[in-house]
Amino acid sequence: MSNSPSSFAQHHVAAALQFAGNDSLRSVLEAIGDSIWDWDLVSNEVFFSQPYKRILGYADGEFGNHLSEWTRRLHPDDAPQTLETTRAYLAGEIPVYDNEHRLQCSDGSWKWLRSRGALVACTAEGKPARMMGLVTDITPTRLLHEELKKSHALLTTFSQQLPGIFYQFQLAPDGSSFFPYASVGIQDIYEVTPEQVRRDATEVFNKIHPDDLESVRAGIMESARLLTPWHHEYRVQLSSGERWLMGDARPEKLGDGSVLWHGFISDISKRKLAEQKLSAAEQQMRLVLKASNQGVYDFNILTGEASASPEFARMLGYEPEEFSDSKKFWRDFWEHRIHPDDIPGLKKAYQTHFSNSKGKDFHAEFRQKTRSGDWKWIMSLGSVVEWNHEGRAVRMLGTHIDITERKKAEEEARSSQELLNASNSRYKQLAQELDILISNAPLGIMFATEGVIVRANSALAELCGFASAQAMIGVQTNFLCQDADDYKAFSALVAPKLLADEAVDVEWKVKRVTGESFIARIAGRALPSENYVRGAVWMMEDITLQHSMLDALTSSERRLQRLMNSSLVGIAQGVVTGHLTDVNQVFCQLSGYRREELIGQSIFWEMLFSEQDRQTCQQAYEELVATGSVAPFELMLRHQDGHKIPILVGLNYLESSRNEWVVFAMDISERQRIGQLKSEFISVVSHELRTPLTSIRGSLGLVEAGIAGELPPKARHLIHIAHNNSVRLIGLVNDILDMDKLVSGKMIFRTERLDLAQLLENAIEANMAYASSLKVHLRYSEHPPRALIRADSDRLMQVMANLLSNAAKFSADGDTVDICLWQNGQACRVEVTDHGPGIPASYRPHIFEPFTQADGTNTRQQGGTGLGLSITKTLVEKMGGKLGFLTGEGKGTTFWFEFDAAE
Repeated sequence: MSNSPSSFAQHHVAAALQFAGNDSLRSVLEAIGDSIWDWDLVSNEVFFSQPYKRILGYADGEFGNHLSEWTRRLHPDDAPQTLETTRAYLAGEIPVYDNEHRLQCSDGSWKWLRSRGALVACTAEGKPARMMGLVTDITPTRLLHEELKKSHALLTTFSQQLPGIFYQFQLAPDGSSFFPYASVGIQDIYEVTPEQVRRDATEVFNKIHPDDLESVRAGIMESARLLTPWHHEYRVQLSSGERWLMGDARPEKLGDGSVLWHGFISDISKRKLAEQKLSAAEQQMRLVLKASNQGVYDFNILTGEASASPEFARMLGYEPEEFSDSKKFWRDFWEHRIHPDDIPGLKKAYQTHFSNSKGKDFHAEFRQKTRSGDWKWIMSLGSVVEWNHEGRAVRMLGTHIDITERKKAEEEARSSQELLNASNSRYKQLAQELDILISNAPLGIMFATEGVIVRANSALAELCGFASAQAMIGVQTNFLCQDADDYKAFSALVAPKLLADEAVDVEWKVKRVTGESFIARIAGRALPSENYVRGAVWMMEDITLQHSMLDALTSSERRLQRLMNSSLVGIAQGVVTGHLTDVNQVFCQLSGYRREELIGQSIFWEMLFSEQDRQTCQQAYEELVATGSVAPFELMLRHQDGHKIPILVGLNYLESSRNEWVVFAMDISERQRIGQLKSEFISVVSHELRTPLTSIRGSLGLVEAGIAGELPPKARHLIHIAHNNSVRLIGLVNDILDMDKLVSGKMIFRTERLDLAQLLENAIEANMAYASSLKVHLRYSEHPPRALIRADSDRLMQVMANLLSNAAKFSADGDTVDICLWQNGQACRVEVTDHGPGIPASYRPHIFEPFTQADGTNTRQQGGTGLGLSITKTLVEKMGGKLGFLTGEGKGTTFWFEFDAAE
């Protein structure tokens, strides 16, 4: 596949299922419960969800919406790799964007995040335009991984650097033995490799000195029988010569009856040699003391005079003649020749010896400075040989022996022992820490060699469906794969990285021992080949839920994109800087511009709107900022070809964000055209129809009254019909004009304080004649003597005329229409009740709609425009009142209206 920008865009846009975002998409993403980011690559504006910010401890306003907010918090050690991964993905060099990096939290600490995403939009040129994804907090996993690496590295370093070997020795029930694990030090100790003894320990036993072999075997068998620690010092015969070894190990009984020792073997040849030298030196010292006077002194304790053999002086690098002044020598001996740290102990040794005439011989060891300034260890042996009558020591004889070499040998032996003890202690501590770490890890962990599990933790056992971690020991790892082909595919994927000693991190569909499949993230690394045969340590976690969430995001994005593009309304999304971040196809059709020409642009305001309309937009946005909402308003949209389109605009914030807004634009050209036609129609009705009709009605009225002479009965009947129809037509024209005034807001209301009780009497009187013509009576029943409200009396008379005439029309001959007035607290209520057929249920929801009439015979006979109730309801509401009705089929109808009582 080509890596050109165009083919790259087609590949990733298809892979992302044509993602594009709006406020609804963001709501869905956040409702899923994970942390998301949405990157506009053109403007470098990035949307970070609230869960994303909460992971890092940031509140609203502390974490901006620009790419720099992310890059400046990126850990310096992670930045090169993370930025390179991003570049490679956007360039089409890698198919998937999946990166782990650290970001700085609000408190200055660092958190590991795993970021996965996909390219969801491109420009017309095929360049990446928008990318979306999820982040997951993987700090605990990474910290555990780092601790495992440190522990493993520390253990490896110890095993490589310590002068000895860490090992596991196993004795099988059949008597065979082998070393499951041995550090590289075994090559120096036994001149064999770990591989040579992994299945058979014979090579090691062949190296043990014949005189020591039986005692070694006996010690092993006793330790196995009693399960007590094994400790032994023995010799081995190597090509480099004979060596002394010391072994320490603790046994463990295994389920198959075998015994497994964990221990450490060190080379103690130097210590043995030092002990031999020390023994020889002590023997030589005894011979010297017996055979010569070397280093002998004779000291008068009372006078301070002394004599010494020539060897005494030469031992310290002096010539004998330099000791001619014995008093000066002993003064110099105490003041300058004894190590300051040894003076207190030496004085105490003398005092103890002098105070006990029958005690043991004098013995002291101290450091004495030589002529060259070096320090020599001296052992002083002597005894008081003369006491005075008071029991005080007078004369002492003794010898000084140079024990510097012995002290060095002792120090070397002590250092070797301390190092051995420290190594054993540290090994046990490391083993214990590693065991605790593995046992309590929240992720599944296992060690495997040659495809067989040798160690596992409880988390892995639970994940894979085993009863316990012990039950997994010895199980082939291929049970995790679906079949043999799946196992081969997995091996082919991870083997090159394991052989190159690189970390493995893959997502793979595996199965539990019960056969149930799940998607797992598997991370692993090869174990040292000198200790393991094809060994590796693996960590595993179930990420099935994460995959399901990502699939849900993909499906939701696709559905929302189709929904937005299938809308009949133009939609544009932008940010506070004025730049557009997304538009749908309808908006592009309205403006005549391609999506790529609008996205990321701030000059589109000048392209699409006049200066006056831009000011209107600015005022609307300021109102949105101040109040949180704004009423729809009209603008003229300038099409790319120059013609203008009237649009109705709605403006609002995107959900949970005051930095992003969305505009809805609807073409109202047809609505304006219909409005113009209506205006022209109203003008015709008002000027071209009402005036002639008024003249015709007047003329017909005169003719019907006989002004032009007596008419024949048939002609008089025809004139009567024409006169009635002209009256009805004028009523229709007046209703149409009233409705237009109400809708356009041109009707004038003169609100005043009036007595509703008196107005009802006037209205009944005014409509009595009409009711009588229909053989219907009007009855003004219960009412208070006075009910004051604020309203327009003329318009309220028009309301009563409509309600009374409507009630009369639907009443039978001889029926009565009841008019009632109630005053209840702060409200005055008027009810007009007829006893006609009632309003059909199907008609009730539409009763106040213009040009709507119930399909009743009585209605058609009496006539009507279908505008009366609509006009009545609008008049009442314009004056601040409320209007409604109560009805039942066959039970009549009551229309009522209410006004607040005037103070």
